[in-house]
Amino acid sequence: MALDGGRLKAHKARQEDFRRRKDNRLKGNAIIRSKKTDKVNFDEVDPIELEKIKSEIRNKAGKKRTIETLLLIISSIIALILFYWFVNRYG
Repeated sequence: MALDGGRLKAHKARQEDFRRRKDNRLKGNAIIRSKKTDKVNFDEVDPIELEKIKSEIRNKAGKKRTIETLLLIISSIIALILFYWFVNRYG
């Protein structure tokens, strides 16, 4: 069904809309690496502050690892109990 130019006009409208959205993006957010010799300059962080950040990350990772280990052990125990129960009941 062709309305006011049909499919070609609709395609052109979508392309213009795409370009419009692409042009309105914030510029400068992404790191542009045009050459291998380009270097990215990061803000300097105080060594004491850096150690605090590292210790916080390590603590969070340790807690997460502990929780995952406990969940694995608990689920394994439940699986073994169910297996034992089914084997004894129907076996």
